Amino acid sequence: MGQSRLDQCGWSSFDPALFFDEPGRVARRAGPATHDMIRDFSPGQAVLELCCGGGALSIYLAQSGFDVTAVDLSEKMLNQFQKQMAGCDETTRNRLNLVRADVCAFDLGRQFDFIILEDDGLGYLLNAEDQQACMGRISRHLAPDGRCLLTNMTPDLEKTASKAFEYDRETHILTRPHHWTSTDAGGQRTVIHQGFERRYLYECGQLQRLIHSVGLEVFKRWGDLNRAPFKDPATQEYVLLIQHA
Repeated sequence: MGQSRLDQCGWSSFDPALFFDEPGRVARRAGPATHDMIRDFSPGQAVLELCCGGGALSIYLAQSGFDVTAVDLSEKMLNQFQKQMAGCDETTRNRLNLVRADVCAFDLGRQFDFIILEDDGLGYLLNAEDQQACMGRISRHLAPDGRCLLTNMTPDLEKTASKAFEYDRETHILTRPHHWTSTDAGGQRTVIHQGFERRYLYECGQLQRLIHSVGLEVFKRWGDLNRAPFKDPATQEYVLLIQHA
């Protein structure tokens, strides 16, 4: 079930080495803003990142002094993580614990001060059963006074991220292609890899109901990682800081 989920949402079609060089992903630079959020709102240093991918955020936080457990289901992404980790100093490597596990079924046997499900990770869970299971696992692993950072693009942003997409109003699932290109010295672009992704589009009220259903509540709500007030779903994302109700 877990591996098929990667196929269903499109992550199996991504080339990690190309994916993490995408201009939009490079420009996002979640590390500094997330570091400041943990500093301001976490009761401790124990951090859990779910859907960690190639490890850019987890490594940044470990370099900043946090003890980070990083979870992902994709073996390809974790292999990329390990390549990045190999270039880190020993102190940073010792602060990192990589775990290959399903975010809907993981059990680490401990709780964390700060949990991160960032960059639309929840959107790749395409049905209510998986969404509920993932949020339940977050609640179970969050310390009594801990906080969880959850970010997701709004439906408006998801639909404007690409000109080519299909959207099923009944299932709330958006499907779109991904094309990685190379540009030569003359400016000619060539497609070097193709993939696709499927995401579940959440309205804000629906997301909050999901959070409440597992005994959590929204503590803070912003429109971006720099904590701008949420005002416009056409230009901002959901950035939610969650705690036990």
